[in-house]
Amino acid sequence: MNNIPLLLTIWLLLFHHAVFTQNNTTANDTVPAYETAFHYGVNLGAYYFWTDDELANIAAGNPELGIEGAGVTALRLSLPEKFLDYWGYDIRLDVFQHYHQLGLTDNVVFAGYPAPQHRDSTRYCPDGPSQLFANLYTPIWDQGENGTPVNDSNFYALYLYNMVSLYHPYVRFWEIWNEPDFDFVGDSSRQPGEPGNWWEHDPDPCHYAIHAPVQHYIRMLRISYEVIKHIAPDDYVAIGGIGYPSFLDVVLRNTDNPAGGAVDSLYPLGGGAYFDVLSYHSYPHIDNSLREWSNDIFGFKYFRHSDRCVDGLLSRQSALRAVLEKHGYDGEIFPEKKWIITESNIPRRRFGEYIGSDEAQRNYLIKAAVACQMNDILQLDVYQLGDIEPPATAHNEFFLMGLYHELDSLPKYEQKITDAGIAWRTVSTLLRSKKYNPGRTAQLQLPPGVRGGAFRDETGRFVYVLWAATGEDLSEKASASYQFPAALGLQTLLQRAWNFSSARITTTVPADRVQLSGSPVFLTDPADEPDAGSAGILLECSPNPFRENLIIRLVLPDVMTATLRLYDLRGRLVHEFFSGLPLAAGQHQLPLDGISIPPGVYFLQFTTAGDRRAMCKVVKY
Repeated sequence: MNNIPLLLTIWLLLFHHAVFTQNNTTANDTVPAYETAFHYGVNLGAYYFWTDDELANIAAGNPELGIEGAGVTALRLSLPEKFLDYWGYDIRLDVFQHYHQLGLTDNVVFAGYPAPQHRDSTRYCPDGPSQLFANLYTPIWDQGENGTPVNDSNFYALYLYNMVSLYHPYVRFWEIWNEPDFDFVGDSSRQPGEPGNWWEHDPDPCHYAIHAPVQHYIRMLRISYEVIKHIAPDDYVAIGGIGYPSFLDVVLRNTDNPAGGAVDSLYPLGGGAYFDVLSYHSYPHIDNSLREWSNDIFGFKYFRHSDRCVDGLLSRQSALRAVLEKHGYDGEIFPEKKWIITESNIPRRRFGEYIGSDEAQRNYLIKAAVACQMNDILQLDVYQLGDIEPPATAHNEFFLMGLYHELDSLPKYEQKITDAGIAWRTVSTLLRSKKYNPGRTAQLQLPPGVRGGAFRDETGRFVYVLWAATGEDLSEKASASYQFPAALGLQTLLQRAWNFSSARITTTVPADRVQLSGSPVFLTDPADEPDAGSAGILLECSPNPFRENLIIRLVLPDVMTATLRLYDLRGRLVHEFFSGLPLAAGQHQLPLDGISIPPGVYFLQFTTAGDRRAMCKVVKY
């Protein structure tokens, strides 16, 4: 009889634990394999005149509407509870199905943001209550009351259950909150020993985004892992997107125990047990990646160029990885985490000391996509689809990071793609079916000053992406000469530039004399390309007559060094497309922006070094 209270206590603890958790495994035991190719993502944003399905059309392209798109293969989206609770949980279901029809898969959704009636009203600091959900510490599961396996009193668990049940066929990554570590006062960057640093102290709720103890955020991770894995075991729970290694350390060293994150029987594991993927954000222009303090000049030395930006993106990953390994997430003690980057870009215009140019931005996006794949990052989501304002009125650099110019300034579907958008479409088009191949990259024996890698498709065909490393502040100028090793057996290569998805020109270069600049080029073996399939030169122009934009199509039967010019009826040169350019056999396509060309009759003249010619009359009205 004396043992009954003890047995009852044990039974109650076991029952509480059984109600509290349904999964027997955590991310400390296993992380699902990821076999899908790298994704070229984007943050859609919101624009006054555009619906989400229309934005997806111009992101991915919609052949039925004749829209080429910006090469996007995945989206980063949001489904906050305050939105779903108000409009109904199925409000976006048809839109997500549309995404799937466009080929947008493995999408990211960041979760959170409670409806007002479900928000924790506790004030952990004077300036406002917690941003998180109330009732996080009620049990996650019940006995099926109210028709769901989750406890309906746990508002966050119920929100997740209802949302994930509907949307998981169209989502692969569930990101828990957006920038939960957003720091108002700089504590995240303080070093050990400094007051308020996050390496030795938990964040003050008043000093960062969620306005709550960090254990409450870890509790959200735990609930997320429980509920999402119950519905979709192969989906991924992601922390973030975060920015600070010190915050990651806070999450990994704490449990979700509200009593200071201590380990006990109800809170046995640190936060790392409850996420598979580390999602982070990288804006190299604002995270000190592009400057170093110099005592010699008693000021900062700057390195504002695209390769230093890529170095900054990777150094952030390296710092975060060091924290993971410190806590055993190294593939030996615990499984390694997967990686995604859900926000990154650099400005297109200068603001203060920041980097900013069209050339730097489009170079960065291509180089970042290559670097991500070389460093096991599964997806890169560009911030964002469209500019917020035109350059003349842009308030800050984040207004000029679009793959398209400002979308609300033109009639719908007359959007203008930026150089960054053309570059994103090019790298996506040329590498979409390829995977990074470290073995062939090692065979390239790239010398100092040359960067890039080799990518291979399932049939064994390679694409080589190479560039000369930039190194001069506020400049994208760089040059290098590269010779492919003779052992690869390459003689002549086909070369495509950053803007290939717009000006579809393919040139030829000798494999032993590849001249590189700071802008990446894409190189392939001609044996891997289809034949031109034509006995003569074909020159076509459409539409003809044209009003603003003219598309010029060339089909060449063999390699030619050629010139293409536009003349008026008096024989005066109006526009030179190229001169003395070694073109590959096959199809080429060039766009002509004819807005500044007066109405009239013009002649396109194509000539080769061997004096072969083709001509096309075009009319501008």
